[in-house]
Amino acid sequence: MKKILACILLLSIITALFGCGSDNKKDGDKKVTENYGTGHKIYIREGYSDKITATFFSTESEEKETVNLKLLKKGDDYNTYCCSGDTEKYDRVIFTGDDTDKSMELAFNDYVNGYHLTAGSSQGNIGIPFVYDEEEKAIDYTTVSLKYNKDANKKIFIWVPDGYDKNDKETKYSVMYMCDGQNLFDKFATTYGCWNVAESAMSMMANSSNKCIIVGIDDGDGNRDSELTPNLGKVQKGDHMTHDEFENGTGKEYCDFVINTVMPYINKNYNVYTDREHTSVCGSSSGGIEAFYIGMEHPDKISSIGALSPAFMLYGDDVWNDYLKGLKFEGNEPLVYIYNGDGDSLETSLMEYAKRMPTYLEKINYPKDKVILKEYKEACHNEHFWRAIFPDFLKYTFEGD
Repeated sequence: MKKILACILLLSIITALFGCGSDNKKDGDKKVTENYGTGHKIYIREGYSDKITATFFSTESEEKETVNLKLLKKGDDYNTYCCSGDTEKYDRVIFTGDDTDKSMELAFNDYVNGYHLTAGSSQGNIGIPFVYDEEEKAIDYTTVSLKYNKDANKKIFIWVPDGYDKNDKETKYSVMYMCDGQNLFDKFATTYGCWNVAESAMSMMANSSNKCIIVGIDDGDGNRDSELTPNLGKVQKGDHMTHDEFENGTGKEYCDFVINTVMPYINKNYNVYTDREHTSVCGSSSGGIEAFYIGMEHPDKISSIGALSPAFMLYGDDVWNDYLKGLKFEGNEPLVYIYNGDGDSLETSLMEYAKRMPTYLEKINYPKDKVILKEYKEACHNEHFWRAIFPDFLKYTFEGD
C-alpha cells in the first residue's frame, strides 16, 4: 500500500468555481492567500460563520500560511467550504470563522479529507473527520467476547470499512489494535467522548490505496489502571497517581491477551495481512504506555506504535533505562510515534517524560528516524485532542507502505 496523492473530487466543477490563480491580500494585519486550485483540498462543514479562513502551519519549521475558504455548498444545518494546502510544508491547521471563532489545532495531511466543526472546549471548536459529500452516520462495528483469563472475558470491538467483503480473500487489510475500545467508535458510548477513529480511517482510505480495519479492546470494566500498566519496576509517586493504583500492574497479561488471543482471532476470521509490516498498536494515557509496551515486547509482530499522552512518568529514568537495554529487536524496531499536549496539569506532567523517551531510546541505539515526537502546546488530556491528532499518526503508520 503506497501512499498516493489525494484524489481531487469533482475536479472540473471545483476548478471552474475556484480558478487556478493565487492572489494575496491583507485582511487586517494578517496576510491572507486566496488559493483554491492547488495542493491538497480539504473540506469544512460549519454552520454559523459567513467567512472562514484556514491557517496552515508546520510543527517542524513553524512556517504559516492563511487562506480563505470558498463556499462550496449551502445546507440547512451547515455549509461546506473548501481550500487547499501544501502537505509537503504543513502538518497542522486551525480554522477561524468570522475572524474570532477558532477550531482546535487539527492534523493536516494527504489523508485528511475534511472536518465537521462543532462547538468545543476553551481550546477551540471540535473537528470531527469526514469524507466529502458523505453524510454523517452512526458507525457500525462488531462486538465479540474473548477469554481474557480464568476469571473473565473481555469485549473486543471490530470495525471494518464499507465495501469489506468477507468472501473476497484476495483483498487484504492492515490491522490497528487499540486500547480503550469503548471510546473509539460510538460518541454516545461513554461520557468521555469519542476518538472517531473510523471516520479518520475512512478519510485515509478515500485518499489513498491503504485499507485497514480497527480492533479496539474494552478497558471500561474498572480494571483499566492495572491492566494498562506494565510492571517494569517501582512506580513513582506523583501528583496524578498513587502507588496503589498502578503498583504491580498486569500489563503483561493484557499484552499476552492481545498477542495470543485477539490477534489470532482477527487473523482467522478477517481478511487481513498477518505480517508485522501491516500491524500497528495505539493507545492514549495508560493505553499509551501499554501500546508502547506491546510493541516493544513484540517487534516481530508490530511495526508501528502510537503512544498518545503516554503515562511514561509512571517510571523513573533508571527503570526505563534498565527495561529498554534488555530488549532485542534484530532489525525490527517499530516506528514509535509519541504525542503530548501541555494544556492542563496532567498533560504538563506527562510531557516531561514524553520528551525523555527519545533520549532513553537513543541510549540503546534505536534508529532516530523511527522515533517521532509531536507536541500540541494547548492540548488537554481527553479524547477530543487525541481525535484531532490521530490522522497524523495514521500518516506515519502508513507512509511508505
